[in-house]
Amino acid sequence: MIFLITTILDQVRTETFEGEGEDAVIVDIEPSGMIVQGICTVGRMIVLAGAIWKGNSEFKEMNNVGIRKYFNTTGSGLLENSLSCAFCLTIYITNILRILGMRAEIAGLALASILGWGYMLFFVMAFRLTGPFVVMIYEMLLNDVLRFCVIYVVFLGGFSQTFFILFEQNGFGGFLVSVKQCFLGMLGDFDLDAYTETTYSYISVTLLIVYIIVVTILLLNLLVAMMGDTYGNIIEGATQVWHLERARIVFAIENEMSNEERNLPQNKYWTNVDGERYLQVEEVDANVFRKDKKDTGDNNDDDEKSG
Repeated sequence: MIFLITTILDQVRTETFEGEGEDAVIVDIEPSGMIVQGICTVGRMIVLAGAIWKGNSEFKEMNNVGIRKYFNTTGSGLLENSLSCAFCLTIYITNILRILGMRAEIAGLALASILGWGYMLFFVMAFRLTGPFVVMIYEMLLNDVLRFCVIYVVFLGGFSQTFFILFEQNGFGGFLVSVKQCFLGMLGDFDLDAYTETTYSYISVTLLIVYIIVVTILLLNLLVAMMGDTYGNIIEGATQVWHLERARIVFAIENEMSNEERNLPQNKYWTNVDGERYLQVEEVDANVFRKDKKDTGDNNDDDEKSG
């Protein structure tokens, strides 16, 4: 939230326009006042301090478990490790670029924003209501969408080169324009007149129809079908998926803790009794706990008498 407020205040400025309506032109830009700039500076320092603290925590975890095991985790563990490292690294680079006075800090700040909000998915996964849906998005992106993109790139490259030749466009920039047109064509946004005005208009229109049938109708519906199967598979075991991700979250948090923190009494979830391990729980209401235990014991005694 501090990062969001700092970003918004950083974009505050006074703009002077000349003209009216669509003809209005910005003629002067004045930066924000000293109070806003001071708040932005404090916010940046807080965000940087948080990134340094989190980066130090991730470095300790990486040092404890090893780099290979650190990035070989799955599910919420991989999401947390990847996004936290990427976010911290982006914040470091953005601050370095700001000190050097380079405009590239804007791109770094934009990337850090999407990484920071994406990191919130790690915390949402712990809830029963939202956890399975985050897992669905994760599985769809890494499996369904990835396979779709691999196949789609083949058709995109082939048809882009074909239309690049038929439109007789110029250089690599013309090829990129052709790629853009094919991508927009997949979404149904294309100009049919542009294809009919070429030298070989019949070939261009025919290939456009083939492209729409194969990509827009076939591949996109295939992607929807794959996502439907993924949704069905995950929703059937939603409770198990939720418990699994909660366990992974606990494991990820535990890996960030030092040995001293793990040995604290409040952080122990098992204890040794006569050489055997027992699960350690915290009593919220001792009276209710004893009552339930007594009722269970009475039921066992009644069963023994009945037997």
